[in-house]
Amino acid sequence: MRFFFLTFFAVILITGCSNSKSQDFKNYLVGDWRIENKFLQTYIRFEVSGKTTYFGNRYSYELDSLVEYGRWKLNEVRKGQSIDTFVVEIVKQPRETIFKFIPLDENRIKAFDGAREVLFKRITN
Repeated sequence: MRFFFLTFFAVILITGCSNSKSQDFKNYLVGDWRIENKFLQTYIRFEVSGKTTYFGNRYSYELDSLVEYGRWKLNEVRKGQSIDTFVVEIVKQPRETIFKFIPLDENRIKAFDGAREVLFKRITN
């Protein structure tokens, strides 16, 4: 009987820690980010409701025009040795993308999309 209670408590504790990391990352991700790439700067907004808004360039971001909409969700948290990786699925037309996010600091994220690596920088007003 004691073994059952210890096992049950361990499962609850592990689940609680995992949910805490998930919620912390979701709160961290919400906001406006600039995506750095070689050709142009695009912008993305992650909302609490799970919506994403893509802006093709700085002018469409400032004018809130020519946007594309999608949805995002956190699929899993992969525990690393020194830092965790957060796997986020972004669904938008014409295809869905799965990013692996590694938070670098409070305003930067490194994202991997297959073989590509992209840096996200938070936009602070």
